[in-house]
Amino acid sequence: MPIRAIILLVLSSLLLSCSSVIAQLAYKSIDVSNENIQVLGANYVFREDSKLSYSRFSEAALNAPMSEAMFNAYKARTNSGIRLRFLSASSKIRLTFVPDYGQNRGSEFAVLQNDVQKQTFAFKGEKSKGEMVLEFENKSEGKASLFEIVLPSFANVSLVKMELRDNAEILELPMDERPIYLAIGNSITHGVGQGAASYLTYPYLLAQKLNCDYYNLAVGGAKISPAIAKMCAEMPQADLITILIGYNDWMSNGKTVLEYVSAYKAYLKEIRKHQPNAKIYCITLTHTRAPHSETTGIKPNEYRDALSQLVGEFQQDGDELLYLVKGDEISSEANLRADVLKDKVHFGIEGAALFAEELYQIINP
Repeated sequence: MPIRAIILLVLSSLLLSCSSVIAQLAYKSIDVSNENIQVLGANYVFREDSKLSYSRFSEAALNAPMSEAMFNAYKARTNSGIRLRFLSASSKIRLTFVPDYGQNRGSEFAVLQNDVQKQTFAFKGEKSKGEMVLEFENKSEGKASLFEIVLPSFANVSLVKMELRDNAEILELPMDERPIYLAIGNSITHGVGQGAASYLTYPYLLAQKLNCDYYNLAVGGAKISPAIAKMCAEMPQADLITILIGYNDWMSNGKTVLEYVSAYKAYLKEIRKHQPNAKIYCITLTHTRAPHSETTGIKPNEYRDALSQLVGEFQQDGDELLYLVKGDEISSEANLRADVLKDKVHFGIEGAALFAEELYQIINP
């Protein structure tokens, strides 16, 4: 064979090899409406060609009059507890999120691979107001891995771009059939005190310990909410529900003890009507630095004793799946934020973990 022909053959082979390497290194876009991207922790999912978005609350609840909602809808349009799951053998993955309408205190994400947390990403200040890119590697080279992206607690972010390498695809995943846990409450359950990171909140940590799929139905500033109780009719049938509500009713709403008991009783009846088979754990007010309500002078133990009595009445009426948890006995000053001493009730990062462990010991002794 002539030397020129040999050279051309070698060059052609090199070009093909280089093209193959470039193809493997190049990212390929995946339609974000792909049904193989599972959304966990949100009962309301919206798939468009260019955007995947989700909501913890129904539009009916978000648009309810304040007398029914008893929470700020802008704060409710956040992603606490929402997770995206997908299966892929791509060697590298790049996801792009953008902030959507709703409260935005910054975005902190966690990336899990095969149920083990591998990486975190934080976008604060101006960085949380534009495109937020998460780029991470598949640690199981050449193998399909299960990835889970834990979304931020105090921002509403939508997925607008997914990119894979190696001409990889998103593979079909079986539906998550783990037990269902609903966490209902106010800012303590929403995640105030743990930055903007769902993965540091006590419901997330408790769900991990119990191996549950979970929904965070808490909103910062929320009071006893008839709208959320009614929305429980649309939620999946839960195995477990925790309710930690009442601090805002006590501290700022000015409910008397009788008004608190009356509102809680109707609230609990409505939740039980829609979730008949769930174990419900009613948690009394947790440890607080506040000695009394700023509006009524009522002491926290008055609310705690009233809820204890109310739960006892439900139990005497035959509710065998209802339990009382004395919040002040499983929390203390050690749970509260050390970085903001004027904060009278919210857990710090370590405090949320301690509280999750205490609840775990009660629920799964």
